[in-house]
Amino acid sequence: MALSSRQHEEKCHLTGTERDRQRVLISTLVPSIGGVDTMVDFIVRLMRGRGYEPVIAYYVPYMIAPRLSVPVFGLLRRAPGLQTGIAYGCEAHAIGAWLPELELTHYAATHHWKSLIEGCSAYVSVSGNVLAATPFHQTGKPFLSWAATGWHDDRKNRVAEYPAVRQLIDRSFIAPNAKRLERAILRSGRIAALSQYAKRTLDQIAQEPIVSAVLSMPVDAAFWSPRPESRVRGRVGFCGRLGDPRKNVDLLLAAIARASISMTEISAVLIGEVDSGTRARMTQLGLADRVEFVPPVKSAELRDQMRSLDLFVVPSHQEGLCIAALEAMACGCPVVSTRCGGPEEFIIDGETGILVSFDPEDMAAAILKVLGDRTLHARLAQGARDRVVRDYSIASAESIFWREFNERFPQLDRARAAEPVTSSSGEFVTVVD
Repeated sequence: MALSSRQHEEKCHLTGTERDRQRVLISTLVPSIGGVDTMVDFIVRLMRGRGYEPVIAYYVPYMIAPRLSVPVFGLLRRAPGLQTGIAYGCEAHAIGAWLPELELTHYAATHHWKSLIEGCSAYVSVSGNVLAATPFHQTGKPFLSWAATGWHDDRKNRVAEYPAVRQLIDRSFIAPNAKRLERAILRSGRIAALSQYAKRTLDQIAQEPIVSAVLSMPVDAAFWSPRPESRVRGRVGFCGRLGDPRKNVDLLLAAIARASISMTEISAVLIGEVDSGTRARMTQLGLADRVEFVPPVKSAELRDQMRSLDLFVVPSHQEGLCIAALEAMACGCPVVSTRCGGPEEFIIDGETGILVSFDPEDMAAAILKVLGDRTLHARLAQGARDRVVRDYSIASAESIFWREFNERFPQLDRARAAEPVTSSSGEFVTVVD
């Protein structure tokens, strides 16, 4: 059931005074598919396990909910809106913004953000970059931010496709102001990075060592486990936001087209939202019979897809970590990846996979090498599984998170009895007025 804005404000005011129900506000991206959803789900389970009440909030893009935000032509007509519903099994708030075309305003501390903030006891941002922590920074609240990359790296491939006028506005106004805001946020909060690569990037942006911990997303190796009988010989896969230019799916398609000339049994499964341009590229390359696009799926279905893969390929221009690759590795699947940042920490040439350049021929050669040498494939598959089990355990990640959380919010009750909570696996339902 949706709450009106007045009911929502009264609820936040009431719960803010009930210290036995400490609410933790989690600022994040709109729920979809991808690494951030996995990160949020992990935090939600930890919060509930300690007896906290997680509350989700996010900016909802103008193209998804145009009536919630106020573009320049609507400035005199209305104020930003809010929709309340459920995401990750929690109370969730989709919030609009003033001037969404400017991008750096998406998480500005509007009335709705301030109302939510006053009703909560602790503040955590979980996102690709730290700009999701903007409302906490602007209201002077202590916060913990878990980030995967810098703001510029997260979007530069999208910006390259903007029309010339929009690029000019971005270079002259949006980017300089967003970078200043990003640096200020990094310096005012407690920052956990998703990888060593992300730590180096964020420290460089802040121009000082500000990252207090590297908190890599853990992988449940009992859930993400091999099933050799499900593997399909020659099947290559990738999972992510397929329409995002940063994911560089065209490179993977080009590599598959080249590899298929030498190995006719190669096929591919690409999991995620796909745009018309990617489908057109697939047709141009003559891959209509080799490539299957699968829409975003729940964890159990995604695991089934991962278990069916013979090889996972990361074609991205940049990745803060690439959680999907770790999940594939846990399922006993070796990985071929571009040298794009985060994956270089767990993809070790000759041990867990192969690192390649951004050349389609280079990637095709690596794909053929792994698929064509079954002794090498078996060694890489076992190495991939072993790496995840050894270095990406849930217990280690939980310990790091609670250390960071308690350092940031020492006033909160640390002795809450742990209660087992079943993961929502990113399932969500949006309820609107």
